[in-house]
Amino acid sequence: MRLLLAEQPLTEAKVRFVWTLVAGPAVARASTVTFSEGTLTVRAKSESWRQEVQRARPAMMVRLGQFLGPGVVRAMSVTSDDAPSHLLHHRL
Repeated sequence: MRLLLAEQPLTEAKVRFVWTLVAGPAVARASTVTFSEGTLTVRAKSESWRQEVQRARPAMMVRLGQFLGPGVVRAMSVTSDDAPSHLLHHRL
C-alpha cells in the first residue's frame, strides 16, 4: 500500500484516504479532515471524538509519516463541532 501511495501525487484526496487508514473506520466516520501547508486539520463530530483523536495523535502522526512521507504532515489541528470556544483553534 505504501509503495502505491508513494507513486501518487500529494493531493487532499490522498491525505483523506490515508486518514481513513491511520484513524480507523470509527474515527474516520466521526471526523472530517483538510490539509493545507503541512497542517492536517481534523474536525471531530463531538468533543469526545476530539479527545480520542488527541489521545491517539502521537501514533497517528507516525503513521501519517509512514504513508505520506516524513515531514509531509508537520502539524495536526484538532477541533470539534461542540468544542468550547477556547479549544476551537487548538493546534497540536
